[in-house]
Amino acid sequence: MSALPLEAFRDSYRELIAFVARRTGSRQSAQDIVHDAWLRVVEAGPMAQSQHPAPRAYLYTVAEHLVIDHLRRAARTSERFDSALHDGSAGVQALGQDVAEASLRREALVAVDAAIAALPERCRSMFLADRLDGESQAAIAAAHGVSVKTVEREIMRAMDAIEAALHEWRGDGVVQALPRKGRRRALSALLGVAGLGASGSLAWRLYQSQVVTWQIQLGTATGRQLNQALPDGSSIALDAQTRLDVRYYGSRRYVQMHHGAAFFKVARNADAPFIVDAGPARITVLGTRFEVALDDQGGLRVAVEEGRVRVQQRGSEGDLADAGDGWELTGSQTLDWQQGQSPRRDTSAGEVAAWRNGWLDFRHEPLGLAVQRLARYCQVPMQVAPDAEHLTIFGRVRIADARAWLQLLPRSVPVVVREEGQGAARRITIARRKAQS
Repeated sequence: MSALPLEAFRDSYRELIAFVARRTGSRQSAQDIVHDAWLRVVEAGPMAQSQHPAPRAYLYTVAEHLVIDHLRRAARTSERFDSALHDGSAGVQALGQDVAEASLRREALVAVDAAIAALPERCRSMFLADRLDGESQAAIAAAHGVSVKTVEREIMRAMDAIEAALHEWRGDGVVQALPRKGRRRALSALLGVAGLGASGSLAWRLYQSQVVTWQIQLGTATGRQLNQALPDGSSIALDAQTRLDVRYYGSRRYVQMHHGAAFFKVARNADAPFIVDAGPARITVLGTRFEVALDDQGGLRVAVEEGRVRVQQRGSEGDLADAGDGWELTGSQTLDWQQGQSPRRDTSAGEVAAWRNGWLDFRHEPLGLAVQRLARYCQVPMQVAPDAEHLTIFGRVRIADARAWLQLLPRSVPVVVREEGQGAARRITIARRKAQS
């Protein structure tokens, strides 16, 4: 039951913001209240959640109570300011409460810093390398001459110590041990409550790296494209049949790309790099314009229109592999990385992400991959026979004329194009043309 409210929060986030904003008259206050509502639900635990079988209604109920508290506080604050015009004591009292609250938050961060400092040196080093520096556990194990299992144990030991320190600060008493995933969620929730202010502390850095401040899931259907603005002034253009997740943290902007192609316009922020994980690679930028495309065989293409992009290899667990500095790309450079092959960097004079303007560019591209790209815009399934997959094609195709281009394809490469079946069984097959005997 404990996972349901988190999913309800994600699915209802925008509606909940709008609901609270109508009550408070402030979108910023609405965002703060909605995030606080989520934290309250997480802290309440499965026992309280089980009393509310409808997670969405439970979230709205918690948010409604917080709105009432917010409006009451606002009214009291207004009264204090009115009286402060004649008597400064109320203003001093309100200021004292704000100072006390900030002091408590700083105490929580001091508790986390102390817990990290008290860890054995090896445990502390492994934990910070994993959670703050983003090193793979395999690389950490190699650096310390131990097994990956040992690294995992030391990291969990550190997380246990930090969680215990925060529970002790809150006065929670004895807390039952949680499974690994549950422990990570609890640690994030505790940091979410305590991690405000004291921006120079190690605890604040940990909060910045672990707690999501904004997120969205994006996807497009066959023949559909999408432009999505991001809260920092960046934007993403999604090609047809593309799916990705976007999550913003205090110290980084992160995209997990699952399928398709996307063009990123990234607003520069030196304090929060923009990271895209796609297939075998991690792409990191500060501010630039570039395309990332994945094909059905796990191949990757990165094309830079403007700025600088760093591409690094990811390990099997999703962390960075120990593979040096990777590859740096600048404007008009591309990196093609097909499964089982070494990455190939090149300079391209073609338009980056031409699909944004209704075109597809094929530059000495295998027919199988070219048809995969065409299939994103065609409601009729297409397949290429194995004997024709590796035929190379070159040219520029208007997406709106893709079916006509297919019919003319036999004039330029030795293939036959057949449309077979009817209704749901209808499909287009491209096979190599047999030589005349």
